[in-house]
Amino acid sequence: MPTDPTDRLIRLRTRFALLDTNGNGHLQGDDFALLADRVLDSLSADRDSAKAHALIQGCRTFWQGLAAACDRDGDATVTFQEYAAAIPDAAHFDQYGSPYARALVALADTDDDGQVEQGEFIACMTAIGFAPPHVRQLFAALAGQRGRITTDAWSAAIRDYYVSDSANTPGQLLANQPA
Repeated sequence: MPTDPTDRLIRLRTRFALLDTNGNGHLQGDDFALLADRVLDSLSADRDSAKAHALIQGCRTFWQGLAAACDRDGDATVTFQEYAAAIPDAAHFDQYGSPYARALVALADTDDDGQVEQGEFIACMTAIGFAPPHVRQLFAALAGQRGRITTDAWSAAIRDYYVSDSANTPGQLLANQPA
């Protein structure tokens, strides 16, 4: 069942605000570089590591895909109106957003066991800009009794957060915060 238009607008505003890492009201390439820096700092990641390079490239790819789909006037800036009018679909996210999602999750999987511990999950998600209480709720929803999140489950949840119209996804816990 799709969300109502008001819920969709709230989710769009929340996603846009998170991607607007520097908070200046529009998206630019610098926002995605800052996003990578914040996540890398939150995990004290070695900036020369393959995982760090993958995250930086994933953020760059995510930006390039959004700019190509949304920047209607070619000014290398995406306004909320441009973003909302041209919000990319699942296929677009799979091409441009998935490299970011996979790199983020891989970076947080510090011991490469296919699982992400609560501390790393919270560090990443708060560095991105999500409120800690919502992050803890999402961790609990994704981890269940295991106490850890599989990298596949987290990658799928990121994708759902960006492309699903359903209000019944774990990421909806994050969309309930004010943008």
